[in-house]
Amino acid sequence: MKRLILRTALPAFLAIGLFSGVVFFFFIPSLNRAVMDQKRLMIRELTESSWNILARFEAEQRAGRLTLEEAQNAAVEQVRSLHYGQEGKDYFWISDLEPRMIVHPYRPDLEGTDLSRLADPHGKLIFVEMAEVVKRDGAGYVSYMWQWKDDPDRVVPKLSYVKGFSPWGWVIGTGVYTDDVDAEVAQVTGRLQAAALLILAIVSLLMTILLRASFQAERGRMRTVAALRGSEEKYRSLVEAAGESIFMSIGGEELFANASMLRMVGYTREEFATLDVADLVRATPAELESGRRFWQTVMDGVTAPTRYEAELIDHDGRTIRVMITLSRIVVKNRVGFMAVVTRLAKPRELDLMTTETAEDLGAANRRMGTMASLMLSHGAEALQVSRMLSENADAAVRKGVELAVAELGPPPLPFEIMLMGSLGRAEVSLLADQDHAIIYPDPVDDEEVVQEYFLALGKRLSDILDAAGYPYCPGKIMSGEPRCCQSLSGWRRVFSGWIHTLEAEDLLQAKIFFDFRGSLDEMHLTGELWEHLRVEIASQPRFLHLLARSVLQYEPPLKAFGGFVLEERGDDRATFDVKGVLAQIVDFVRLRALQHGIIVTGTLDRLDALSAGDHLHTETVRQTAEAFRFLMDLRLNHQAQRVLDRLEPDNRIDPKTLEDEARKQLKNVFSNLKAVQAALDHEFKGG
Repeated sequence: MKRLILRTALPAFLAIGLFSGVVFFFFIPSLNRAVMDQKRLMIRELTESSWNILARFEAEQRAGRLTLEEAQNAAVEQVRSLHYGQEGKDYFWISDLEPRMIVHPYRPDLEGTDLSRLADPHGKLIFVEMAEVVKRDGAGYVSYMWQWKDDPDRVVPKLSYVKGFSPWGWVIGTGVYTDDVDAEVAQVTGRLQAAALLILAIVSLLMTILLRASFQAERGRMRTVAALRGSEEKYRSLVEAAGESIFMSIGGEELFANASMLRMVGYTREEFATLDVADLVRATPAELESGRRFWQTVMDGVTAPTRYEAELIDHDGRTIRVMITLSRIVVKNRVGFMAVVTRLAKPRELDLMTTETAEDLGAANRRMGTMASLMLSHGAEALQVSRMLSENADAAVRKGVELAVAELGPPPLPFEIMLMGSLGRAEVSLLADQDHAIIYPDPVDDEEVVQEYFLALGKRLSDILDAAGYPYCPGKIMSGEPRCCQSLSGWRRVFSGWIHTLEAEDLLQAKIFFDFRGSLDEMHLTGELWEHLRVEIASQPRFLHLLARSVLQYEPPLKAFGGFVLEERGDDRATFDVKGVLAQIVDFVRLRALQHGIIVTGTLDRLDALSAGDHLHTETVRQTAEAFRFLMDLRLNHQAQRVLDRLEPDNRIDPKTLEDEARKQLKNVFSNLKAVQAALDHEFKGG
C-alpha cells in the first residue's frame, strides 16, 4: 500500500510543479505567439479582400465603363467606409509609392500630403518603409508606433500588412494594435493563476481520488487486455473473410501474401517470400515505356494508377489476367505498398461477363469497403484510398447504367450521368450515398417519350446502386427524380433560375449541384452546361454574395480559449462532425472556383487552378490544402476503424481519442477556417 501511495502521490506533486512551469514558462509565451500569429493572418486576409475592391474598379476602368478618375474615386470612397472590429473603429488606408496619402479615415489632414518625412516617436519613416516593402516584395508586414484608432493623443505599437496595387501605383493596408494581444494574454494569465491556486487548495482531495483511480485503473487494464485479445481475433477474422487476394511489402523486405493470393499463384508462403515483384507481376506497356514500375513510384510518393490491369506469373509459369488496386502504406515510419488483386475473365470467358447481375455488383462493392479499411489500417494514404473508392463508385455507376440499359432497351438519345457532391469531386468516403442526375440533348420530337425512358433508367440505376451499398439520397438528388433528369436546355434553365432567384437558405440545398462532372463518355453535354454556368455567374454578382452567406452560416466547433465545441448524441459520445468541417473547406474552395470561372470539381484540383491563376494567396492555398488533407485523413481513418470494429461508419469524432499532435493540428485548422470566414465576411459584406 505504501508503494502504491508513493507511486500515486509523488507523480501528483510533480504534475503540479510541471503544470506551473509549463503554464508560466511555455504556455503563456506560446499563447502570446499564437494570438499574434492569428492577428497577422487576419490582417493579411482582410487586406487581400480589400485589395479586391481596387481590382474590381480597375477592371471597370479597363472595360471602359468608368474613367480612371471615376474608378479611383469610387474605390477611395468604398475603402474609406470600410470598418471592422468590435467597436467598428478598425480601418483601411491607401497611400502611393512616393509616398503620399490617398485616403485615411481618421487622418483626413494627411490626405494629399507628402509622407516621406512622417516618422513615429522612434524616428521610423513609416510610409517610406511601407513603400519599400511593396516595391521589394509586393506585400508584407511593417511594425511602428501610431495613434490609437480615432484618438490622436494616444500613441501605441501597431503591426500592419500592406499590399501594392501596381495598376495605379497604390499601397493599401490595415493593422492591429499589439496592446490588444497583451490584454488578451493578461486576461488568460489571471485565470490560470486562479486555477493554479485552486489546484493547490484541493490537492488532498486529489490524492484520495488518485488512489481510488489507481485501483480502478488496474482493474480496467485487465479488462482492456481481454478486449484487445478479442479485437485482434476480430481483425484476423475480417482479413480472412475479405475474399480478396492481397500481397504487400514493407520497407523493401520480403513479400507477404494472404491465403487467397497464395492459392491464386500456387506458391507456399515460404516460396512467395523469396520472390521479387518483377518475378510475380509482368510489366505493363506503360511501365516498360517509363522504365519505372508502378509499385516503385507509389512507394516514392509519386502519382501512379491506383487501379490497373496486369498479368501475374504463377508457380508453373502461366499468366493470370488480374486487376490490381495499389496503395502506399506506412507502418512505423517504414514505407511500403499493398496490392489487392482481383482475377479477371479470360478472353474466351468474356461472354460470361454480360450475365453479371445487380446482386453480383452489390457483393463486389460491399467487399471494397472492408478492403479500403484494411488498407487504411496498414498506413495507406487517405486521399489515395478516397480516389480508389471514387473510381469504384464511377465503375459502379457505369455498370449500373449498363445493367439498366440491358433491361430497358437502347436509349432514344445519347446521355450523360452527372455525378455530384463527393462523387462529383471524386472525394468519396466509406459513408457515401447517391448524388447523381441525367442530362441528354434536346429532343427533336417525342419529348415525353424520351423523358419517360430516362426517368425509368434513373430509377433503375438508383435501385441498383442502393443494392450495391450506395444508399438512396435523403434529399432525393437521384436521376430517377424529374428535377434531376432533364435535357441540356432544361438544366440550363434550372441553373439560371438558381443563379438569378435563389436566396442564401435555398443554396444550402442546391450548392451540391455545382460539383457536377460526367461519368460516361458524353462529356460535351456537361462541358456545354459548365460554359453556360460560367457565363451566368459572371452576369449575376449577387449569386456569389448569396453563396458566401451560405458558407458563413457554419461556425467551426472551437471555443474562444481553444476548447472544442462538442455535441452529445444517444450513445453518450461527446463529438464533433468532421464532415461538417470538411464541408466548409469544400464550400470555400467551390465559391472561389465559381468566382473565377474554374470548372474542375475536385477540391485540391480547384486549389491548384486558383493558385496557378494567382486568384488566392499562396499561403492561403497551402493552409487550405493541408487542412483538407488532414481532415480527410481523420475522417477516413475514423470510419475505417469503425468498419474493422464491426460498427456502422459515421462522421462523429471524439477529440479525446486523438493524439496530442492531432488535436493541436485540429485546433489550428479550426482557427484558420475562422480567419478565412472573417475575410469572406468582409469581402462580401452587404452584397
